[in-house]
Amino acid sequence: LVSPAPPLKWNEISEARIGALLNFNAAGDIARAQALARQSRLGIPPLFGLDVLHGFRTQFPIPLGEAAASNPERSREAATWAAREASYIGVQWTFAPMADLSRDVRWGRIVEGFGEDPHLGAVLTAARVQGFRQGGLATAVKDFAAYGAPQGGRDYDATSNPPAELRDLYLPPFRAAIAAGSVSVMAAFNVLNGVPVTANSWLLEKVLRDEIGFDGFVTSDWAGIHELIGHGVAATGAEAARKALLAGVDMDMMGELYIRHLPDEVRAGRIPIEAVHEAVRRVLRAKFRLGLFDRPDVAPTHVD
Repeated sequence: LVSPAPPLKWNEISEARIGALLNFNAAGDIARAQALARQSRLGIPPLFGLDVLHGFRTQFPIPLGEAAASNPERSREAATWAAREASYIGVQWTFAPMADLSRDVRWGRIVEGFGEDPHLGAVLTAARVQGFRQGGLATAVKDFAAYGAPQGGRDYDATSNPPAELRDLYLPPFRAAIAAGSVSVMAAFNVLNGVPVTANSWLLEKVLRDEIGFDGFVTSDWAGIHELIGHGVAATGAEAARKALLAGVDMDMMGELYIRHLPDEVRAGRIPIEAVHEAVRRVLRAKFRLGLFDRPDVAPTHVD
């Protein structure tokens, strides 16, 4: 997953080295990328993602303000309208809704979520997923999990959550998002109970997939896999890529570690090829479910 800003090389799209792109904000650029993808050996369409947090061109209240209304129908309508505007220019996927429960007002990202109540958070998260889907956008519910409970209210910080607290308070909005049809989940930046989420197989495999029943794909957050080096659990980019993939992260956002290191890791026997195949299947399954192989490319003349 890469951004259109430098250092994107457009030829990498036609060489099928990029499966998803982010921050494309104009139909002409999306149409160009789609045409290049058609030239690749398999012609697999890329997935275009964008943060559509509280509207696209039309702006709505921030999610925390939206939560104050406690009106899931209005939340659904706002998400539907935002999705219609974004999908008109070719965006297909949004890094929203943020389902993180937060009970510490010092946390700087609290404005992106629905506050402190797990029930209200679950109801509004489901409403926004449904609205986005109705308007034509797939969702990447974020940030899984307990990202909104950092020590001291500091962003990117460690979180400590007993399993019962995690399941009772912090997971209900994510369960609701998945039940409502979210095709993807974004792994959080935080360390959860001593293990960075991006390398946390217990959370991403046992809890997310086995317990909740999620069968979509997991994407890292921005360079989240590379941050495993900063967390001290990986010494190199290759080790970070290996640990993230084996933990259940299917897509590397803006890190370029998968494309650089996974081939050598597989050849060296440190990653079974079936693990790569499974990650690919999850992403392709989402693209087929979204109809990306069947829908026509966006017209470059679609301007707002």
